[in-house]
Amino acid sequence: MLRQRHEARLHRPMAEAFAALVNAAARGRWATRLLEAPLPPPRAGMSYEQQRGSVLRRGRVVQCIPPVSITLRETLHDPPCRVELRLRWRLEPVEAGCFLRLDAGIDLNGPASLRRRHWSGRIRAHCLRMIDALRSSLPPAEGQDGSLVSGQNTGSSSIAVTNVKSVNGTPTLR
Repeated sequence: MLRQRHEARLHRPMAEAFAALVNAAARGRWATRLLEAPLPPPRAGMSYEQQRGSVLRRGRVVQCIPPVSITLRETLHDPPCRVELRLRWRLEPVEAGCFLRLDAGIDLNGPASLRRRHWSGRIRAHCLRMIDALRSSLPPAEGQDGSLVSGQNTGSSSIAVTNVKSVNGTPTLR
């Protein structure tokens, strides 16, 4: 299973950030467009389905604890690929505002695993778009701008560094 973690510091109260998070998560899932008025938090067990291009998104709300977290389980069908996705948004209070952590767990079937880089990139881009949508729906705090930290962990703790200045033209790994 691949894992990604994306984090953002929001300079708004948790209740305000959670309302914006519900709207951002709902868009393209259980709401068809971006809404001005805040939606009520989703209830656990709620299912949704949405088609965008060739990808069919089916999902359900696993857990919703206002104003702390939302957990979704989704299946992305793009025949012959099938991607099982677990998205968990969590807000934590900090001295000025709150801290958002978005964890994505990705499980790929056989054909999708052959396109691992493609799916990882698409899900990473989706998570960053979600954070951007959340940020744009929140007014900035006076004199402060939010900072975004994003990282990706693919489950491996070792990192290979490639040195491309080798004599025979093949890269050497350290």
